[in-house]
Order: sequence, then structure tokens, then C-alpha cells
Amino acid sequence: MINIVAKITPNAALFTECKGRLQQMLQPTLAEPGCIRFELYEDLDQQCLFLIEKFASQDALDEHYQQPYVKEVFAFYESALALPVEINKLHMI
Repeated sequence: MINIVAKITPNAALFTECKGRLQQMLQPTLAEPGCIRFELYEDLDQQCLFLIEKFASQDALDEHYQQPYVKEVFAFYESALALPVEINKLHMI
């Protein structure tokens, strides 16, 4: 299992657009065979977005990254983010 918490910090003016693009990814991602969990959260100040993800394997995660809807969001990130995405891969203890 691959567990990920991704912290996404959009430019303030693009927060709503970034959130909308991520929301559009939720259902297609959850339909991927290797996806177990894919949830979107925002902090109370609406400055950061968080994706909580769980994939069955690294291969499933790699396949996720190849999806057209994921590539579109990654391309949007290039001009929309205030900071690089912070990816934390976690192991349950």
C-alpha cells in the first residue's frame, strides 16, 4: 500500500480554481483499479489544499500519474502554485 498526504498551496487568486480542478479529479481517480482512497480537504483559512491518497501499489500510483486528468492538473500547477507541492509518503505503524 502507498499512503500519501499531498499539501498544495495555490496562489491566493487561484485557490478556487485549483480546488475545482482537484474536485473534478476525485471521481475518475476513485474509479481507477488501484485507488483505495482519494479525498480532498482544505484548511480553515482556505490557503492550502490537501489530498489524502491510498493506492494499492507503486504501479497503481504510477498509472494514476499517467492519466490525462492528472497531467492536466500538473500542467496547471506550473503557473498556479505559490509553493511546490509537498508530497509525504507514509507507512502505518
